[in-house]
Amino acid sequence: MDDQEFDRLLGSWNDVRLESLDEFFEDEEVEMEEPTLESNVPTHLDMNPMSSIGEEDDKDEMMNPTPKSNVSTRRSEPETLAHPERGLRKSRTIRRETDLSRNCVMYRHSHLIKLGLNTNAVYATKLITLYLSSGLANSLSHAHQLFDEVPVKDPPLWTSLIAAYARHNQPDNALHLFFLMLRQSKPDLEAWLNHFAVTAVARAIASAPQHLLFGHVLHACIIKTGIVPGKVVVGTSFLDMYSKCGAVESARKLFEDMSYRNHVTWNAMLSGYMQNSMESHGLMLFYRMKCGEFIAPDEYSISTVMSGCAHVQDLVLGMQVHGYAIRGGFEVSCANSIANMYFSCGRIVCAKIIVDVVHKDMVSKLLSIRGYILNHSYVDAFRYLCSLDNIVEILNTDYTIFVPLLTLCTKLSLVRVGKQVHGLFIALVHSNKTIKSLDENGTIIGCTLIEMYRKCGDVAEGKKVFETWPWEQHVSLWNAVVSGYIQNGLIEAASVLFEVMPEKDVVSWTSMMTGFVQNDMPQEGLNLLGKMYCSSEEGYGVDGNSLTFVVGLEACTCLTDLERGKQIHAKIIRRSPGSGANNNVVVGTALVEMYSRSGSLHYARRVFDSMEQKNVVAWTSILTGFAAHGYGFQALEVFQKMLNNGIKPNAVTFVAVLTACSHCGLVDEGLRCFKEMKNYGLIPEEDHYTCLIDMLGRHGRLEDAWLLVNRIQGQADGASSGAIWAALLGACQLYGNVEIGRKVAPKILKYGNQNSRAHIALSNVYAAAGMWNEAYGTRRALQISEGDANGEAAISRVCVPPLLS
Repeated sequence: MDDQEFDRLLGSWNDVRLESLDEFFEDEEVEMEEPTLESNVPTHLDMNPMSSIGEEDDKDEMMNPTPKSNVSTRRSEPETLAHPERGLRKSRTIRRETDLSRNCVMYRHSHLIKLGLNTNAVYATKLITLYLSSGLANSLSHAHQLFDEVPVKDPPLWTSLIAAYARHNQPDNALHLFFLMLRQSKPDLEAWLNHFAVTAVARAIASAPQHLLFGHVLHACIIKTGIVPGKVVVGTSFLDMYSKCGAVESARKLFEDMSYRNHVTWNAMLSGYMQNSMESHGLMLFYRMKCGEFIAPDEYSISTVMSGCAHVQDLVLGMQVHGYAIRGGFEVSCANSIANMYFSCGRIVCAKIIVDVVHKDMVSKLLSIRGYILNHSYVDAFRYLCSLDNIVEILNTDYTIFVPLLTLCTKLSLVRVGKQVHGLFIALVHSNKTIKSLDENGTIIGCTLIEMYRKCGDVAEGKKVFETWPWEQHVSLWNAVVSGYIQNGLIEAASVLFEVMPEKDVVSWTSMMTGFVQNDMPQEGLNLLGKMYCSSEEGYGVDGNSLTFVVGLEACTCLTDLERGKQIHAKIIRRSPGSGANNNVVVGTALVEMYSRSGSLHYARRVFDSMEQKNVVAWTSILTGFAAHGYGFQALEVFQKMLNNGIKPNAVTFVAVLTACSHCGLVDEGLRCFKEMKNYGLIPEEDHYTCLIDMLGRHGRLEDAWLLVNRIQGQADGASSGAIWAALLGACQLYGNVEIGRKVAPKILKYGNQNSRAHIALSNVYAAAGMWNEAYGTRRALQISEGDANGEAAISRVCVPPLLS
């Protein structure tokens, strides 16, 4: 055989091998066609309509150069929530195919190496696709290594790896490859920059908002040069990019400028509004889609709108969309989204009926648990939890469910069940490697655990959770333990732990200050506030927030420290120039309270008048200030303005009004206000009756007060107690009315804690009437029954500014 014949036979053999290899890859391509399971119907946690826009069409066109006709850009419908049965069925099929591909992809790669075709761009592109769909560990690294081995790279090879990095949430690598591709394609940019690469880059930027500027530049370049034909998939990809990067207005303008929109485009815009907390705009767009453009919503549209209705709690629209879903045959496929809407709107029974319609998969079970707890139906949540036979599998599927479960145990004081949930969480941490990567969610679970033990009174167990926490002890965990000590009255332990904290945020300082003030240590709270601001000015501390100011003002109120209160007020003004407390009703109310208690009603009125928003607490605060200082007419004037402004008074408001009438002798006005309480749906309580009796007694109407007390004593809604009888006895002392005083004293004696008070008051009544023997006898009887009757004298504190020399 001569050399020419040998070369001819060798060429024929190579042609046969190449044709067989093409068929080999075509068969594998059909077998390993990657289903689109990445885009799931949005729940209240996730909405992602664009995770695989154009991928089916892109992959077919890259792998098969023959153009396809009548290829729809409409992607397959979401699976996880909309089609739970189909999603589970497909996932099992994928696992079987993945097991086969893991064994054969390496064989195909080695076979290409033997043939010397591993550096061929066409076959390398197909092999990269096989690697990425095989499920092998480090498949992306293998694909990039194969990419680097190809000396001459064509656009499909570049695009395949760029899209792979975008799908695997590595946008920086995807953009780096795209820039390298552009550098190589400088002589013929139009041939290299196709819509496959553009959609992949848009997808990468969607997961990296810091690169949005480049997205704007790329989009403008495409529009200006016309390199990429105006396909709907390209416009939809940029629309999704703008939405996910928060540029909703750019997404809206692009949407309005598109000459053709398919279902994916409408759904992307709907999802963009929902993702950016613009649910009202999304619902209006859905109405336009259905009634204006006459486009029939699909399953994804319904699920997206249901999530919006759930967020804004629009039950009426949600029920209307539910009716459309029933008529369109989407109720079963969208059942979880519909149930989520009913749970969010408080319709638990409707949600339960919807969940029972479909097969109870993991998503529906998690949704039911969260829904019950969201609506504070803790008993129903616990019953449902006990009825599940695969609770461990559910918890292993979504570890964030631990937070509502622990909340359930906290609300029902189920500390034993909480410990079991805690133990299960620890077991899953040790057995599951993926759960060990918890960062922020792990901290939330830890804080919830500590909160559960704190509210159940087991502070030691909460501290044990903190000390044995397997992740980094974030400052939130420290704050949770400190708050636990404070809420259980262990202020000294809280202070010691606070001092050793390696890092303190504004919550740490404010919590410790609150602990001091709540435990009658206001001076320590103010000292801590000064320490916080000193450290802030030195550059290593933190600045306070509104709650910090409120706690500081509350401490000044307890101490009646007007000067320190003015300093905090000045700090508030410097922090918010031009507004001060005007825009924060809580801070403004605290300032009014501080100035009123410190005797500076002029400043209190100025702060109150400068407040842009006033709630019932603010009105009651200034009203109480006037009443406490004897300005009854001013208090009633404020009360009338409050009613004219449409503010509904509460029980505390009427206590202040009755106090003002009592101090100013406006008995008839006080009786009228007392009767008006029922007009506002308020039932008189002990404080109201005490003020009323005090008002009648102060002005000598003891007979009316005696009759009123006896009348309310027999009423079902009456609040007859020792305090009411003591108020009447005090009035008897004031006017020396021995007759009624003798009747009232035995009434008080049946309240054990009022025994000494009744004896002393009755003794004073006798003394006021000149009946000294009876007064001495009453005192002597108290000494015999309780020993020394001399109690500890009360004190009143007020800060007096120093005299000027």
